[in-house]
Amino acid sequence: MYELYTVLAKYYDSIYRRRAQEISREVDFLEEIFRKDAKREVRDVLDLACGTGIPTVELANRGYNVTGIDLHEEMLEVARRKTDKVKFIQGNALEINFREEFDAVTMLFSSITYFNEEELMVLFRKVHEALRPGGVFVADFPQWFVVRNLGPFVWDEVHGKERLIITDWREVLPGVQKVRFKRLVQILRPNGEVRAFFVNDGLNIYTPREIRLLGGEVFGEVKVYSDYERKLRENAKRFWAVMVK
Repeated sequence: MYELYTVLAKYYDSIYRRRAQEISREVDFLEEIFRKDAKREVRDVLDLACGTGIPTVELANRGYNVTGIDLHEEMLEVARRKTDKVKFIQGNALEINFREEFDAVTMLFSSITYFNEEELMVLFRKVHEALRPGGVFVADFPQWFVVRNLGPFVWDEVHGKERLIITDWREVLPGVQKVRFKRLVQILRPNGEVRAFFVNDGLNIYTPREIRLLGGEVFGEVKVYSDYERKLRENAKRFWAVMVK
């Protein structure tokens, strides 16, 4: 478990190259949320589950004071090589102990789906404590109930002189609102050697209504948007939860 974030950490940016190419637009949307939903000016940002720092570094490059936290040191080693503008800390998002130190907290790349309902409530309380009054928490999550094609999806990427062949597929378990995220990563080296790694992670499925109800137990205001629109659209595949302290 967590092979994607440990033994494959150095390949992470290559695997997510297409998502990384969209990160500027994604952070544009974050800044719109900061301006229109937060009730204070956003300068200090905490990025939880920051990984290799794809959005974290973009936020820092735009002038925000950013702290990134991730569970996996292997991911942080990659992130630290990208910039010295961000304070990267190894740690568990469920164990942070900040007190009103940030204007915004972000958790992207669907990271909240790794937490079950009980853990999610712990996370929300920890984030609430970390935010200053009027601060905002932003997290994205997919909606697998409306996805028709669950794979397999096969594509390839280049990582230096190596070639990656990636196969993804999903198994949705509606009765327990979980999804099995499965990924086979084959690494082809110039000398003909092939290494293969299998990712098999269990994720939780949350509906927009569930997120609003759970978040509403901790935050004063909770909104859910779909994609990059500040609206909630029927049959959207991706959502943004916006919670204001």
